[in-house]
Amino acid sequence: MNIELLIAGIVVLIIVVGLVGWMVGVYNGLVMRRNDVDKAFANIDVLLKQRADQIPDLMRVVQTAMNHEHALFTRLSDARQQYLNAGSLNDKVDASNQLNAALKSVIAVAEGYPTLISGPNMVELQHAISAVEERIADRREFFNESVNLYNIAIAVFPDLFFARMLSYQRIPLLAISAEETRYEGVKLEVPGV
Repeated sequence: MNIELLIAGIVVLIIVVGLVGWMVGVYNGLVMRRNDVDKAFANIDVLLKQRADQIPDLMRVVQTAMNHEHALFTRLSDARQQYLNAGSLNDKVDASNQLNAALKSVIAVAEGYPTLISGPNMVELQHAISAVEERIADRREFFNESVNLYNIAIAVFPDLFFARMLSYQRIPLLAISAEETRYEGVKLEVPGV
């Protein structure tokens, strides 16, 4: 009878060790996914701040030619301030999406002012903005993939129980607005350049 009790104890111990090992693996996987998202956002955050810092220059160049577009400038300025004041990753992603839409609106409106877009300040600023936007697009893809994997990991059974215990919430993707899709790859035509 002692041998049967010993075998039963070993089986229970193996099951407990296996269960604990599985739980540790799930926990570590969720933590890894969350850290991947944070790392991906840290890589893109620098560029998003750089883009936000370009907004005052863009506004100065364009404002004189488009004084009647006051609402657009207000929206752009508010979106910039919202990004700079955002504290959490979710708030920064939302603010970045709004800033992106506002920035594309300004560029679209600027296309209607040939004298504005042919000015040397606008040309230089457009090239700088385009360079930052291209780098953001590259990093956005990596960020969105990390977020997608994280969001899946916190939603699948049984990992979702651990995610809830850790208070892990879905993270929004850095979206591509309809305006951005429409103007993606479109360069302002500048006479003589």
